[in-house]
Amino acid sequence: MVKNCYLCGSLTKNKSGLCDECKEENQHKLRKIKDFLWEHPNSTVKKIHNKTGVEEELIRKYIREDKFIISNILEIDD
Repeated sequence: MVKNCYLCGSLTKNKSGLCDECKEENQHKLRKIKDFLWEHPNSTVKKIHNKTGVEEELIRKYIREDKFIISNILEIDD
């Protein structure tokens, strides 16, 4: 079934709802966050955003989708 990408609106057949270009960009952002968290565990959403440039809303979306796990111990933002 062909549908529109929910990010850019272009046509896609992907079940994820993302076109190939947005899917690749999405994977790149997720990898960027995971790499940052590997070196800086327990970072806050704000710190992840400031250091990676990934939008806070998208980081929260990844958390809701269990793309990575946030611990109960968080750093305090300076």
